[in-house]
Formats: sequence, C-alpha cells, structure tokens
Amino acid sequence: MSIGNNIPDWLDNHRMEQPFAPFGASAHFVHEPDDHGNITLADVAFNKHSVNDGEHVSPTDNGDIYTGTAGLQVKLVQGVDQELFKAVLSSATRATVGLAPDGGDDDRDWEEMMRGGLQSALETQSIVFQVFNASRALTHQLVRSRNAAFHQQSQRATWYGDRPDVRMPLSVWKDPVARAAFQKAAEAAWDAYQIACDRDISYQDARFILPEGTVNFIQCTYTVREFINVFAYRGCSMFMWEMVDVMRKMRTAILEQSPWLEPYIKISCEKTGTLCIECLGDGEVVIDEVYGTKGKCGLCNGQGRMGAKCTFQGWESPEGQCDKPWAKDEQRSFKPLFHTIGRRPGMDKK
Repeated sequence: MSIGNNIPDWLDNHRMEQPFAPFGASAHFVHEPDDHGNITLADVAFNKHSVNDGEHVSPTDNGDIYTGTAGLQVKLVQGVDQELFKAVLSSATRATVGLAPDGGDDDRDWEEMMRGGLQSALETQSIVFQVFNASRALTHQLVRSRNAAFHQQSQRATWYGDRPDVRMPLSVWKDPVARAAFQKAAEAAWDAYQIACDRDISYQDARFILPEGTVNFIQCTYTVREFINVFAYRGCSMFMWEMVDVMRKMRTAILEQSPWLEPYIKISCEKTGTLCIECLGDGEVVIDEVYGTKGKCGLCNGQGRMGAKCTFQGWESPEGQCDKPWAKDEQRSFKPLFHTIGRRPGMDKK
C-alpha cells in the first residue's frame, strides 16, 4: 500500500520547510576546514587493504539480499549442566532459609529457587548462542542487555567484501517499488564501499557507507537468569520481527538441550493468569467424541488461560500483530493514555 497523493499534513508541512535540492545535485556538507591537529582523525590506526594479511575477510561477501527472516540461524554452543545447576540452586535455597547446604531434597529445593525468591544463584551458569546472518539493526538491539556479554564480527577489523550480504524487511519485499529502491540503494552502497576500500581508506571509516541491514555474526552469552528475563521481554510478538525470531530460536535451542527449563522460559504474558482446567491451555475441547471434533473452550473462551493479560509495555496496540488470544487492548496490564502510536481512542479498530 502506498499513501500516493494522500500525504498527511504533517509530512507535507515538513517537506515544505525542508526544500532539499533534487537527488544528484551537490550535497550540503557540514565540514570543518581542517582537523585542528586532532591526531585521532588520522586514518592510520586500523585495518585496510594495504595492511590486511588476507585473513580478515568476511564470509558473507556473497551479494545476497535475505528477505524477512530467511537465512537467520541460531546455534547453542554452551548449555546448562542440569545436575550441577540443580545442586547449586538447592544449596542456595537452603542457605537463604538458614539450613545446611547438604542433606536436603534437591528435587524440591532447586525448583523453589526457579519459582522465585532470591534468585542470584541462577547466575552461576551461562548459556552461549551463536547467531548467523543477523542484521546490524538487530545486533544494535541485542547488545542493549546490560547483564549479558557479546562478541560481534568487527566492521573495523574485517573487510566485508565487494558485495556484503544484507537483510531486507518482508514489508519492503512485498512492495515492488520499495523493493527496487532498496536493491538500488544496496548496490550503490556496495559500489561506494568498494571504492573507499580500494582507495585504501580504513575499514573502520568505509563501514559508514554500509546499510544498517548488513548482516554479520554475533555470539551472545547470558546467565540463566538473564536469558529467562530477556526472553520474557524480547520474545513478545510486539518487538522487531528479527529480534522475535532470534529469541524464539534461542529458546528452542536451549530447550532441546535442557527441556526441564520449558516452564520457566516464557513470554511474560504467558505467566499471567492460571492454566484453564478444562482445555489445559489448548483453548479447545472435544465436542464430538465420535469424530474427535474440537471447538472453542467455553470456560476460558478459547484463551487457554484464565485471567491472562497482555503485558506489552509499548505505545502501540497489540491487536493484529500478536497471535495470543489475550492480546487485546482491553486485556492489557499497561494502557498508554497519551503517547499512543497508530490507534487512538475513537479511531476505527479495523
């Protein structure tokens, strides 16, 4: 869909106030006459073609444009030692209630720690994931987690190649005009990056040319406690699609190694309310025993949980973006009053 001639007033006014020259005309550079003796601006400090030993070359120099979540991969490289972890949690639980660290019931006490209370012992083991073909738009968000560690493919040390792979949002792919513009921009960036590197400009300076959709590799390390918290927030459908996909692939990977963590690694809304005793969370019950036909559970109204709430804290409505049956404006625990995006009171809810 294009807004065509139906340009909003605010956008029309903005463009009237910013009379840019046509594309292709001379750009307006905000430039200082010299470097004022600032030696840090000298382009000699980092890697470039003339000093590269041929080893610092990105493996994603393929000229590929990934659409949506295509090619986005997650690998678990360090999981949880279940028996050791449970033993540590058990002794920590007993310590916090004044009991001896041994002689208790590990199968009972470790789960008590997982359920709540002073959970610092959940930080005694870490989970490590590798994420391949993540866009820079995604990694800028991943690294915001304060209690995690990251090691990312460097655009300073590495030559990204003549045609570094890039990720295109599915919304752009579906619009032929936007898709063609995206491809043109990516190819222009590739050419400009190649020219800069061939002129022996350092990779750390040439990287300013590359699109934010340029893909790379990142290794993410979370304590068990941090990953549970991060997933509860970032696994929500309301966040950027690439983030949601990676978070859910991380969850799948760790549960394959430690399936006993399944009850704890959930989106925050999935922890609200109580499981429906009629459908046991399915949202459906058998209404015809002979044919096995199912219908919506009347007790929970097909939601699978009783009293579940949408816990999304943002400004836009979850309706139409989240597939959870309780993702409705009237079931939100946070209801923005002023800074709403897209939908406001009285607007048609289509």
